[in-house]
Amino acid sequence: MARHSVGAETLINARSSTVWDVITDARNFTVWESGITHIRGELRNGGTIRIRTHTGGERTFRLRVQQMPGEVMTWTQGLPLGLLTGVRTFTLEPLGGMTHLLVREEFTGPLCGLLLREFASDTQQAFTDYVSAVRKRAEILGRHVRTTGS
Repeated sequence: MARHSVGAETLINARSSTVWDVITDARNFTVWESGITHIRGELRNGGTIRIRTHTGGERTFRLRVQQMPGEVMTWTQGLPLGLLTGVRTFTLEPLGGMTHLLVREEFTGPLCGLLLREFASDTQQAFTDYVSAVRKRAEILGRHVRTTGS
């Protein structure tokens, strides 16, 4: 079976709870440079969201959400008959007051190679931009929490 994955990671100078708040706050995804231009639904375990992205144009993606709060979240989408399935995994690892964030998407299915070859570089850049934007937002929010004593 064809398989392709993309991903990016970063070390964030903020607590993992702050990073988790950033990546699960659907209402604010369009405020910061998340790469998501529209989102509907809730990022909760067992929920469904519908998103549009910079790289996807006007196409809306329907994703199933699974979570182990504060640690791991997955978004799963797919075409009928298993022709193409994508699973995006967000993993947070606390490291002494900082957080290692890894975001990875694995695509599988017979159409994987055909559809993804032309989008691979755009998709990789979108992941790199996303983790950078999460880092920036979490570090700003993390500083705010520390300075206000919350």
